[in-house]
Amino acid sequence: MNLEITDLLLGLLANGVRFYAIKRFIDIFLSRDECRWKHIWVLYVIACIWTSLIYWLFMSPTLNIISNLIGFLLLVLPYRVKLSRKLLVAFMIYVVNLLVDSIVVISFTKYIVGEPVKQIYECVTSLVILLIAILLERTILAERDINLPMFYRIALCLVPVISIACIYYMVMTAIDLKMTVVVVAASVLLINILDFYLYNSLVQFCSARMEKKMFEQMVEVYAYQLDVVRESQERVVALRHDMKHHIIELSSMINENENPEMMKYLRDMGKFMLNPEEHVSTGNKEIDGVLNYMLQKADAVLSHVDIKINVPEKICWTDFNICVILGNLVDNAIREASKSKEKYLEIDIQSKQGIMLIFVENSYSGEIVEADNKFRSSQKELAIHGIGLENVKKVVQANGGEMNIDYADNRFKVQVLLYLSNIK
Repeated sequence: MNLEITDLLLGLLANGVRFYAIKRFIDIFLSRDECRWKHIWVLYVIACIWTSLIYWLFMSPTLNIISNLIGFLLLVLPYRVKLSRKLLVAFMIYVVNLLVDSIVVISFTKYIVGEPVKQIYECVTSLVILLIAILLERTILAERDINLPMFYRIALCLVPVISIACIYYMVMTAIDLKMTVVVVAASVLLINILDFYLYNSLVQFCSARMEKKMFEQMVEVYAYQLDVVRESQERVVALRHDMKHHIIELSSMINENENPEMMKYLRDMGKFMLNPEEHVSTGNKEIDGVLNYMLQKADAVLSHVDIKINVPEKICWTDFNICVILGNLVDNAIREASKSKEKYLEIDIQSKQGIMLIFVENSYSGEIVEADNKFRSSQKELAIHGIGLENVKKVVQANGGEMNIDYADNRFKVQVLLYLSNIK
C-alpha cells in the first residue's frame, strides 16, 4: 500500500515537473501576449489528466504517442498563431519528451513494450526535459511575432515527425539492441535540439529581412517626400523672388500716381514676405547655411552689416571647404568687429567667368602684430583670429586659390580668390 502511494506521489511529481518544462518550452516559441486565455493553467491540468489516463488504462505506446500529441496541441490551441506554427511547436516539444523518455527508460531498465515503468524514472525524465528547456531558454532569443514561410515550417516540422517514427520503430522492433536504441535516440535528440536552434535562426533571418524591406520602403517614402518638399520650396522661393520684382514695379507705378495707401499696403506686403532670419538666399545650401547662421550673431552685436552676394546656384563645393573658408572669415570678423567702437562688417562675394572673389572687411580695436606671416592682436583674447586665418589660408592654397590680407585705419580686410574649376 505504501509502495502504491509512493508511486502515485512520484507520478504526480513527474507529471508536474514535465508539464512545467513543457510550459517553458512553449514560452520560448510562443509569446504569452498571443494567448487568448488568461487561465491557461486549466489546460495544463486537463492535458496532464488526459495523458495519465490513457497511459494507465491502455499501456499502449501507439496510444501514448497519439494522446500526448493531442495534449500538446491542446496546450498551444489558445495562442493566436497559424495552425502550422502550432503543429510545429507541438511536434518539436513532444519529440524531445519522447526521446529523453526513451533514453532514460531503456538505459536504466529492461523495458518491455506495454509494461508500466517505475515512476522514479519518470521523475528523472522530467528533470532532464526541464534542464533542456532551461538550456534553450538561456541560449535562444526567438522573435515571437514572426511567422516563417510555409515551406520552412513544413521542413522543420518533418524533423520531429520523422524522429517520432524512427524511435517508435526502434522500440517496437529492436528493443533487444539496447545500446543501439540508446545511441540512435541520443543522436536523434541532438538533431532535434539543433532543430530548435535552426528554427530560431530562420526566424531571426526572416525578421531581419522583413525589417530591411520595411527600412528600404521607409527610405523610398522619405526620399519621395523630400523631393516633394524640395520642389515646393523651390517654387516658393521662385514665387517670392518674382513677387519682389512685382512689388517694386507696382510701387514705382503707384508712386507716380501718389497713392500713399497703396504704397503702404505694398510696403507691408514686402515686409511680410521677407524672412527676418534669412540674410542670404543664393540657392547654395552650404553658403546660405553658413552665412545665415553667422549673420544672426552679427545682427545681435554689430551696428553696421553690409552684405553683397552674387554667385550661381549649385557651386561644386564640399561642406568642409565652405565651413572652413566662410565660417572662419565671418566668425573672426564678427568677433573682432564686436570689440571695436565702430562695430562694422562688410561681406562681398562675387562670381564671374569661373572665378570667385570673397571680400570680408571688419573694424577692430587694438594693435595688429604680424610675425612670420601670422597675425596676432595685442589683446590676448584676439590671438585666435590668426589661427582661423591660417586654417583659411591652407584650404585656399589646397584649392589653388590666392589670399591677401590688409589692415589700416582700424579696418581689417581679407580678399580670397578661388578658381571654381579647382575647387575640391
